[in-house]
Amino acid sequence: MRSIIIATLLVGGSLMAADSVKANDSGSFSEKGIDGAVLYGKNCAICHGKKAEKSPEAGIPPLASRDATRLALTIRAYRDQDKNIGTYTMHKSSEVMQNQTVKFSDRQIGAIAKYISGLK
Repeated sequence: MRSIIIATLLVGGSLMAADSVKANDSGSFSEKGIDGAVLYGKNCAICHGKKAEKSPEAGIPPLASRDATRLALTIRAYRDQDKNIGTYTMHKSSEVMQNQTVKFSDRQIGAIAKYISGLK
């Protein structure tokens, strides 16, 4: 029951964060100074490629054009993972991903997810 409640809260928060971000004329997603393209370029592109076309690990498909809500949930799960208290994660834990995502707010994660989902 507790897992269901936590999952529901994660989904709801991620949906709100992902939906609150709108595309601007250049095709990047931003809201009140949050630019998913810039955040992605500075924090994610080194491993995932400029257009999210690379995979940093064998067997994992590239991120480009994936569903924004699922991306936001996954990024939040990486950010919120904590081995000491057993925080729910949807996948294996990753210290690299936690270090890269720990600084992001829910809105920043939403902007990054929206940007990635718009890439082809």
